[in-house]
Amino acid sequence: MLIRCKWVYIKEVKFVGVFLAESDYSRSQRLMSKLMKILNSIPLIGHFRSWVLIINLLALALLTSCSSSSSSTPDAPQNDLEGKVFVLGAQVDDFGNLDLYVIGTDLSGAVLTVADLQTASVTVGGVSYNTNDDPELSITAVSGGDKILSLGLLTDYSTSTKVEVQAVADVLTQMLRSMPLVYEAQVMTFSDALETQLAWTENLTAIEDAVRVVHSDRNETALYDSMGIALEGDADTDGLIERCRPAHMLVMFTDGDDNLSSVYSDTGLGTIVNNDRAVVIILSTLKAKIDVLTTLAGDFGAVVQVADPASLVTEVDKWASSLNNMVKFTLDSSINITGKTVGISIGSQIVEVNPNSHCTLPP
Repeated sequence: MLIRCKWVYIKEVKFVGVFLAESDYSRSQRLMSKLMKILNSIPLIGHFRSWVLIINLLALALLTSCSSSSSSTPDAPQNDLEGKVFVLGAQVDDFGNLDLYVIGTDLSGAVLTVADLQTASVTVGGVSYNTNDDPELSITAVSGGDKILSLGLLTDYSTSTKVEVQAVADVLTQMLRSMPLVYEAQVMTFSDALETQLAWTENLTAIEDAVRVVHSDRNETALYDSMGIALEGDADTDGLIERCRPAHMLVMFTDGDDNLSSVYSDTGLGTIVNNDRAVVIILSTLKAKIDVLTTLAGDFGAVVQVADPASLVTEVDKWASSLNNMVKFTLDSSINITGKTVGISIGSQIVEVNPNSHCTLPP
């Protein structure tokens, strides 16, 4: 955040000083050093140079004040969930049909239903298909019982998030109860390392119990490495993006701190997320840097950043309702998608999809 402070203009000696308040205070010091050199080069005429010094010291006080104000001013709360459509995933089934799973809300937060999405179109290799004109494309509401979504739940429970952990558990519980029972979930936490509280299961009661974690007393945080393992897995953890289900979503809470990771980086994780087309929903407070969170969420996810952790439930409420209105687009197997770019266009949004090719569940 950049704040322009006042010009210091000493007309008698034709000296103009421009002061910019920045979060980088070292630049302020360099500017003042240059200023003092200029000041010392001015000939001493009575008390004139002392007067110049006083004026510029006052300017430095203004600079310091602005700089402190700039660095301490938090980013505004942010909610990327509203007015956005999420393509949770796509997969070619055993019959050769392409299925795409979609949720979303309009700009007012109202849930998008089958009726709202009738105008959407699916494009294959530049050829567009819509439900009104083309029998090859159909749209239906998702009902319980189908094996559609793999849901990773990842919570930062290090000491720095002590206040927020219970609020996050409330959000996750709200979200789980909003969805039709079409998902499996894995519950994970992290501070200095990733811990799996509950491995992949469809047991809703067990999942709800597992998200209510007690915060850790450890200060170290390995955010990037923990998220990387949650996505890709390791010897002890089955990663999200290797799951067979067509839709992949990771819901993660973090304050953005990382002082321990050695394998993954924020940009590297963004690439992994984008390659898989995974939907990453990041919940956070204003302590976190929004640019880092946005990178981690990738091109297909969203960030919800709030000043008060208790308001997370309210911010996520409408979007959670959209999970209960999951919609499936089905493109008939007569349309060959092999080697072609596939996308879905909903209103002004165009999302390229990448069918899950890791494995195929039985029909």
